[in-house]
Amino acid sequence: MRNVILVAIIAISTVLSGCATVIKGTEQTLTFNSQPDGAQVILDGQPVGVTPLIMKVKKNHVSSVTVKKDGYVTQVLPIEKKFDGVTLLSIFWDLSTTDIVSGAAYEYAPNTFYFELKKAEAPK
Repeated sequence: MRNVILVAIIAISTVLSGCATVIKGTEQTLTFNSQPDGAQVILDGQPVGVTPLIMKVKKNHVSSVTVKKDGYVTQVLPIEKKFDGVTLLSIFWDLSTTDIVSGAAYEYAPNTFYFELKKAEAPK
């Protein structure tokens, strides 16, 4: 009987390890908008599309966004990450570090970015 209980506890712990990974996943949807539309969106130096843009990105892998359009001033913003509280479940439940390793322990906040592009000054 003890073996059955032990096996059940191990099975439940295995299923519930990495709570944030299981519940929220390792990707997050980010939204990029600009005025005017059609600006190029670049994440960590890699072009990914033009505004308006909605895309999934790996959590904890992106640190900055650059938005540029001909005739307008290029804008660069850091993308902030915050600790996802769901991760505490797995740390206290089974001492798992799965969420930290997978990136699910963090989430981007905010997850929507709006850029008001300013006209570049004409060269004199």
